[in-house]
Amino acid sequence: MQKAAKALYEAARDVFEHVRVTAQRLVKLFVEAVTRVLAWIDEHKAYLFLMAAVAAGVIALSAALNLWGLVELEKLAYAAPAAFVAGLVDTGRRAAERFKAVDERWRVDENEKQKIEEVINEVINAPQKRERPFSKLTSLENLPPPLVELRKALKRALDKTNIDEVEKDAAVVAVPVLYKTLVKNAGAYREWAGWYGWARRLVEGQKFAVTAEEVERLQEAQKRLEEAAEQVRRELNAVLTLYALHSRDLYEKLRPLLEVDVEKVKKAEELAVARSDELSKYSDVNMGSKVYAALLSAARGGIYGHAAMLLMMEGALADVVLLTPTSAHDKAKNIAKKRGEAVDPSRSPKGAVDWEDRAASALLRYLLGRAVSEELVFRRIKGGFEVFRAYGGVETPVDVLKIGETAASSKTGEEVLRRFVEEARRTAPDLSGIKKMWHTLPWFNTDVSFLKKWIEATTAHSWQAAWYIALFGEPESISGGANVTEEGVKPNVNMRWRREVLDRIIAEEGEELKPPPRPHRQ
Repeated sequence: MQKAAKALYEAARDVFEHVRVTAQRLVKLFVEAVTRVLAWIDEHKAYLFLMAAVAAGVIALSAALNLWGLVELEKLAYAAPAAFVAGLVDTGRRAAERFKAVDERWRVDENEKQKIEEVINEVINAPQKRERPFSKLTSLENLPPPLVELRKALKRALDKTNIDEVEKDAAVVAVPVLYKTLVKNAGAYREWAGWYGWARRLVEGQKFAVTAEEVERLQEAQKRLEEAAEQVRRELNAVLTLYALHSRDLYEKLRPLLEVDVEKVKKAEELAVARSDELSKYSDVNMGSKVYAALLSAARGGIYGHAAMLLMMEGALADVVLLTPTSAHDKAKNIAKKRGEAVDPSRSPKGAVDWEDRAASALLRYLLGRAVSEELVFRRIKGGFEVFRAYGGVETPVDVLKIGETAASSKTGEEVLRRFVEEARRTAPDLSGIKKMWHTLPWFNTDVSFLKKWIEATTAHSWQAAWYIALFGEPESISGGANVTEEGVKPNVNMRWRREVLDRIIAEEGEELKPPPRPHRQ
């Protein structure tokens, strides 16, 4: 089965490099969820691979079908990098402190963890014995102390809300599933907090080195944060599958409240990265989507994730499930205020975050966004670091990482820009037999401009650069930089062509520009 998964990965390598899914990750997902689709049909192995990824929750069905259309057209490389991104909980020390607090709040020893899982499974499986989850939880005795506390907090939250019995059942499923996920993944949050401490110690020096192995381990730690969100989503959907088999009536009632299907995943992912002033747009998301979005947002540095982390630190899991995103943010704001903080840990009510804090966060983002095969050496300069590649005792300059007050940027070496343009060149559409003028004019109305004798275009999207190359040919010059964002290092490339390129298009297609003849008057 591992051989099959890796072979399928090779068949659709470009797609899954775009969505940051490794062969090892897919092997694990196959083992967990998709053995039933491993029919070995060579001509359809890319299709099977995409469908397997959908079943495992890696990408949405609509995205997979779009990608399969490109496979059939032999244009797989046109696939847009839309599904998963490598994020990072934003800025540094305070986020790390919250992660440590979540770990300390929810960490239990292995024996107690097993007892807790058994009790939670008993509550969730209650419909198999014709019982309701809510009544089962309230009637259980001799609970482990953490579950006694959880039950009290959940009952208090339910008493404060005006909800019916079905919603209570849904909450009694969603809250324990979230709890179980936090218990399982407490170590992942502790590990990420450790990586922040590692980065903070590095940036205090004038010179430091980072190995390829360290970057790989950091990227794996980030993936584990996102996998926690995937775990909670899969478990909620698995509970509904169980109810569909044993209690169809309860299944039909709980499905709208707990199911995180393809459409709800899309909305939850939007919520995960929404700004605080956008949270009100997601007041209609269901309980399952809020739980999924909260953990995903925590991994990607979204404001909803910051709010959820503050609530989880206080043990208020029921508030994550029951409150609207706006109300959860408001409650988190009160918690943060008592701590002398803001909900967003990158904002400090006491003044600017110190340089080392910002530098540590920028370094982590920078490393998450790079493919590193050799040791990188960082030398402190004013406002940032010069970056060198070290190989065989020789240091070659590759980049400059600048740390600003509110953002970080990367000079981006020629190699990174060249790879960006190479990808654009490889995926440029074939416009032979097509009038270029009618594709060219809209670009001049938007993102392409004239600068003296040059046509100039700047883009951060390889598909857009591919269109520029298809229209104007090889650029005369390439320059640019990059922003260091929660999604890693994002190149921003500036390309130039001589103005004669447009003159040639006009000369060749001049007839297209003539106005239509006036109608003959009778």
